[in-house]
Amino acid sequence: MRKITALTGLGLAAALALSGCSAATDSPTTTDDTNSSAVVDTVNSDGSTLRATLTALLADHVYLAGAAIDQALADGGDLTTEDVAGAVETLDTNSVEIAALIGSAYPDAEQPFLDSWRSHIPFFVNYAVAKATDDQAGIDQAMSDLGGYAVSFGQLINSVVPELPAEAVQTELEMHASSLVAAIDANIAGDPAYFALLKEAAGHMPMTATALAGGIAANKGIQ
Repeated sequence: MRKITALTGLGLAAALALSGCSAATDSPTTTDDTNSSAVVDTVNSDGSTLRATLTALLADHVYLAGAAIDQALADGGDLTTEDVAGAVETLDTNSVEIAALIGSAYPDAEQPFLDSWRSHIPFFVNYAVAKATDDQAGIDQAMSDLGGYAVSFGQLINSVVPELPAEAVQTELEMHASSLVAAIDANIAGDPAYFALLKEAAGHMPMTATALAGGIAANKGIQ
C-alpha cells in the first residue's frame, strides 16, 4: 500500500467543459438525372467533429487526472514538487481546451464551465490523500463533495443546454467519479489492475461525449 506524507495545498485543476463547436466542413451533395438531394456527411459534419473532439478531450482528462494524482502520491502528497506542478499544468491545459470548445458554442458559459470543472479536481485529490492515510472522515467528505458536484454540474449544463436533463448529466458525472475512484483505490493498494481500471474510466468518456455533443447539436441545430 502506498504511503503519503502531509499534503500541503491543492493545486490540481481540470476542466471538462463542453467548449463549443469545431471547424465546419461543407456537406457534399449528390445529383442524378432525375433529382437533386442534399446528403448529410455524418463523418465530416460539424456534429461528428464536435463529438470526436469532445471524446478525445474527455479521455485525455481521465488519463491526465490519473497521472497527476499518481505523481502526487509518488511525491508523498507534496503538491509543490516540479513533477506534480508539471502534471497539474498539463491537466489544466486540458480543462481550458474543453472550456474553449464549449465557449465556441456558448461564449457566456465558457468561464462558468471552466470554474465549475476546475473545482471538482481537488475532490479527487482529497479522496486519494484520505484513502492513503486511512482517514475515513476525509474519504466520506471527498465522496460527498463529488456527489454534490455531480448535482451542481448537471444543473449548470441544463441551464445552458435545456435539451440535456440535469439528472442525466449528473448520472454521467457520478459514473466518471466512481470509475476514477476505483482506479485510485487500486493505485494506492499497489494493485496492477490500476491500469485496466484507468482505461475503463477513460472508456466511459465516449458515451459522455456522445450525450453532451448530442444535446449541444440539438440546441444549436448542428448536423
